[in-house]
Amino acid sequence: MDIRLTGWRSKNIRGGLRDIDIDLGSDPARWTLVQMPNGTGKTTTMDLLRWTLASEGLPSSVVRSLRADDDVETGLFEVRLLINGRPLRLQLELDFRDGSATYWTVREQERGGGREEGRALPNDLRDLLKPALTELFVFNGELATQILDLKKDKAASAVRALYRLDTLDAVESVIRRLVEQEQRRAASITTAKEKRGITQLQTAYDEIRTVYARLEQQESVTSARLAALEQERQRLRAEFERRISQDAEIRGQLEIIDASRIEVDAIANDFSGRAMEILRRPTQLHQRLFDRLSLLGGKLYELKLPETISREFFNELAERNLCICGRPIGHEEKHTILRDADRFLAQDQIAVINQMKLALRASTDTPEALSDTIAELQKQLSERQRLLAERDRLTASKDGEDDEILQSLQQKIRECEDEIGPLSTLLERLTTKDPARRVLLKLSWENNLALCDGEVKQRKLKLETATKTRTFGLQGERLAAIIDETADAALDILRERVRLSTNDKLHKILKNEKIVVAKIGGGLELRSETLGSKRGASEGQKLSIAYAFLTSLLAEAPYKLPFIVDSPAVSLDTEVRREVGDLIPDFFGQMVMFVISSERAGFADAFYARPGDVHYLTVVPQGGGTVRIAEGIDAFKAFHGREN
Repeated sequence: MDIRLTGWRSKNIRGGLRDIDIDLGSDPARWTLVQMPNGTGKTTTMDLLRWTLASEGLPSSVVRSLRADDDVETGLFEVRLLINGRPLRLQLELDFRDGSATYWTVREQERGGGREEGRALPNDLRDLLKPALTELFVFNGELATQILDLKKDKAASAVRALYRLDTLDAVESVIRRLVEQEQRRAASITTAKEKRGITQLQTAYDEIRTVYARLEQQESVTSARLAALEQERQRLRAEFERRISQDAEIRGQLEIIDASRIEVDAIANDFSGRAMEILRRPTQLHQRLFDRLSLLGGKLYELKLPETISREFFNELAERNLCICGRPIGHEEKHTILRDADRFLAQDQIAVINQMKLALRASTDTPEALSDTIAELQKQLSERQRLLAERDRLTASKDGEDDEILQSLQQKIRECEDEIGPLSTLLERLTTKDPARRVLLKLSWENNLALCDGEVKQRKLKLETATKTRTFGLQGERLAAIIDETADAALDILRERVRLSTNDKLHKILKNEKIVVAKIGGGLELRSETLGSKRGASEGQKLSIAYAFLTSLLAEAPYKLPFIVDSPAVSLDTEVRREVGDLIPDFFGQMVMFVISSERAGFADAFYARPGDVHYLTVVPQGGGTVRIAEGIDAFKAFHGREN
């Protein structure tokens, strides 16, 4: 699809846009430079272009702020386009009285033109003219910073939106909707009793999904807060240690205490491990349990259980006249029972019980082992507590001008720890997968993510089984997974292609510092050939990187789009301006640039030598909100407007 901008006009809009009509011609030039002084409406024009193209909903306060003066009640902004050679007009009608905005479409038809409210556009164009895409080619200067921000997803979203990967998301939504429709269809043809049961299962499933979403949100918030507190505690402790370490005598004593504490911790961990091992041996837990298990082992050995009882059953059965099933037992039946008895003896059970017998008879464990181990563990924990108290005493004994600062740091550390404790407990309750801990903490699906996830799957399985859509649901999930994998693979390929193209342009633009895009994640991860990973960039570098990225992104897109930009070189030095002015325009079929007179040097003058396909417009203020449009390169070069 080939989209070109042929002009725009406004009526009763504030500033120099009050009544202005910019005509780029029915066959617009490849490059158009529109020179406008500051304060005459460049930024407002860019906003209006973006809003009108994307049909964005505007707050009433924004609409009223566009009013030219108190005497006007309505206003209009119109964008004129060529779509595959056919003219189209998109209008934004403003009512300053109630602050409302209405969008209209004016298009040529076989028998005259037609004006329709809303956006009467082909599906492809309607999907294209959305805010996420419009801000790429009606370039918002803030986007340059957002593209470099790794916390945002502007770069990845731009790739997804421009190359229509979002259509795969729509396909996935259709699949899930079909699965839900199949569930409803199956439910609708069952009996009333079955339908009531399916409704109950659906309600239960919806409930558990709500609980799971709540637990996920709680886990996310808790983890983020805990991480921030841990980071703050580490910073405070580092500052505290730094100030304490300035005293050589105290530093030496603290080093001895810390070394002793490390040794005590190691010994305590060892005894803790031994205690856990003992807890797995019942004979070491208590004298009464030891005695009763020893007695059981002796009786099992004495009675030859269980094989003796099992064999006696078959012997007694062979001597009976009737089987337990009521059939007569003759000579042949008796012979068969005795011959095949070994085949039916519980050999697995025999082996297990025999191992129990041997283990119980051979056990040399004593119940004192656990109490002895716990006593040693308590001793080490007491020593650890003593060392911590000694450490606190030393740090508290430091006098002088830093004493107040140290006390303040200790107080802040304690405040962090007071909040960290409950949060850690909450996070463990939410995330633990240890069955023993779950029992100890009395957790359920209502407060533990793993248990809730299991309950979600169980209820989902019941629902799908009840509605006879289990197979259909599995097929839908598999197809959705394939779509996800396809979208991820396509995104990776496109990001790498755009990254390489971006770096090729940066090599030509940024010559003082060689900056490259190392990775396109949510934002752009930068790397400098001299400094390695690069987190920050100057305003000029940000703008240059954004231009390189956007031109690479748009150059190979399935659409030919105009690139409209405000003050494209104001934050660039003269040398970089020339590089940008020489390189970037060649990547677009149409480029419209709003400039101020100070941008002519280095940037605008790069177009002077280009052959014929450059259109120069100069907006000259006439006073009272009116302007005059001067065309041609001579007027463009001669104009000097205010720059602040």
